[in-house]
Amino acid sequence: MAYALLRITIGVIFLTFGATKLFVTGLDNFAGYMAVQFEGLIPAVLLTPFSYLLPFLEIILGLFLIVGFMSFWTMTATGALIAVLVFGSIMDSNPATVANNMLYGIVISFLIWNLKINTWSIDYKLGRTYE
Repeated sequence: MAYALLRITIGVIFLTFGATKLFVTGLDNFAGYMAVQFEGLIPAVLLTPFSYLLPFLEIILGLFLIVGFMSFWTMTATGALIAVLVFGSIMDSNPATVANNMLYGIVISFLIWNLKINTWSIDYKLGRTYE
């Protein structure tokens, strides 16, 4: 159960971050903020599509983490997203955000490493054990 609670907690964090960007801040406002924040640091040709895609990725990954669906691939994608966010935080010279994102990365790594105990999940109910 402890594993499920940790997985669900990370899922809620991602779901909430994505939903806030999409429904509270607004997609165009969020993309505009990102454009200003990373101007001159990350090329707009990369940043603009990422800014519009990020909230949807966070919502989908968050939901999949919460229910434990396609766990290995969901956690791998979440870890890759964290790596991208760490890179952005480093480019922005934001050590506090780098540290927070590194903690998320550590938790995701722990979840992947211990995937065999992911028994409170849709994957387990479907017979996916990832062993």
